[in-house]
Amino acid sequence: MDFIQVITNFQRNFIRDGMDSNEVKGAFREANLADLNYLMDLYGTYSESSMFYEQDALEELKNYTVNNTVIEFYRKYEPHNLPTLSGGIRLLALESLKVENASASPSMYLIKFGLLTIATTIGGHAICLDLNTENNNEPRVVIADQAFCSYNEDLDLVECVIVPDGVAENYADDEPIILSYSLIEQCLPEIAVSFSEFLVNLSLEKYENVEEDFLII
Repeated sequence: MDFIQVITNFQRNFIRDGMDSNEVKGAFREANLADLNYLMDLYGTYSESSMFYEQDALEELKNYTVNNTVIEFYRKYEPHNLPTLSGGIRLLALESLKVENASASPSMYLIKFGLLTIATTIGGHAICLDLNTENNNEPRVVIADQAFCSYNEDLDLVECVIVPDGVAENYADDEPIILSYSLIEQCLPEIAVSFSEFLVNLSLEKYENVEEDFLII
């Protein structure tokens, strides 16, 4: 996909909202190649930087690749000091993306299952690429409540905390709902069928309030 129109849309929005012309020009920039490696080498990045998983627990990341369309967007148009966008969404720069997926909840738990957080919301929820899927040759985009899953120290496992009633009813009251990709599929709402659609929607301000529209409040 050619992202020129998407960038033009964002810049138009920034100008309308009173952003300084120099800030508008610098809002998207060519990525540092070392930072781009945070997308191109998931295992190497997060096996070393994860604040939760040990290196051997992230072997699955060797099986995941980030689509070339996503790579090319960040290569040419890495977000840089962007304001909060429509819907209360913050697109992450590559260094912030690395920190989010290595140390923030729920992103640091989800990364093991091929969910890569690329944006957050005002309320601290995670917007993720689902690298297990491919629509139009791109990953779909889902949203995870910040309290979706957490580490249970007593049981030494990551359990799902906020799940739809239809999922919860399959478990006993005292039974932990252990995080898995199957549960991710059942629980996390899709907000765009592809990365490109997500960016187009965001640039056209189609997300009014992504938290209220997609999360269990």
